[in-house]
Amino acid sequence: MAKILIAGCGDLGSGVAEKLVAQGHTVTGIRRTQRAFPDGVVGQTGDLLTMDDTQLPEVDLVFLIMTPQGRHEDAYRAAYFDTAQVLIRRYGSTATPPTVFFVSSTSVYGQNEGQWIDDSTPAQPHSATAKVLLEAELALSAVFPSVAVRCSGIYGPGRFRMLEKVQSETPWEANSWTNRVHRDDVVSALELLSQLALKGNRLPEHVIVTDQTPVSMWELKLWLASCLDAKIMAGAGKDFVPASGKRIQGQYLLSQGWRLNYPSYVAGYRDLIEAFKMLSS
Repeated sequence: MAKILIAGCGDLGSGVAEKLVAQGHTVTGIRRTQRAFPDGVVGQTGDLLTMDDTQLPEVDLVFLIMTPQGRHEDAYRAAYFDTAQVLIRRYGSTATPPTVFFVSSTSVYGQNEGQWIDDSTPAQPHSATAKVLLEAELALSAVFPSVAVRCSGIYGPGRFRMLEKVQSETPWEANSWTNRVHRDDVVSALELLSQLALKGNRLPEHVIVTDQTPVSMWELKLWLASCLDAKIMAGAGKDFVPASGKRIQGQYLLSQGWRLNYPSYVAGYRDLIEAFKMLSS
């Protein structure tokens, strides 16, 4: 059995931890504030950036699953690049460096004219935050056997942001392509990657995690609005065809046996909508 560190044991990290503990692995989880951890996890509460190296155990695998404290460059640098440097400092010179799975984002693909994106597409980040993510990816891959796990827009239990936007009946922005993936499918993808690593499989430097079903933002919002009995706030009909965004698909995980529980937003949002309605009632 393996020794595994989950640096960022929040929602996604806890989901992965539960799977790995059930398989008999020794799992250490770190989260910045809260003290609740899944059963069987050796939990540490504290900021990874201020932890002493002695607080980070010897491990075979590391999952780096950070959440920035804002949507600006400094917040991303602290959450992603700076935490990557902590791992490099602690594990970079060990005799057998661990395999690192860094949960990144498909925002590193800056293409924005409806292009199709897949695992072979080069990253071309445009925004400052996306550039920081790619910097962190490259810093880790220069030192460790690492995989940048590039997730599209994650939704799922407790993630009500899109529903709140639609229900607020604020005017919709110009239509664009959007790509989504359910939280549970991200967890299963990370679990599969850990299994492949522990079997000694050679892994790619990056993989895409998405539901394989890119849709227009207005299509998604129209469907959500109908489910929520909210007013449709789209613009003129001539703007219905998306003029921006990208359409993302990833084949590597599928080739390794990954199967989506939620292959489209229709399947994935139903339970979320019901939970949102109960919360709002």
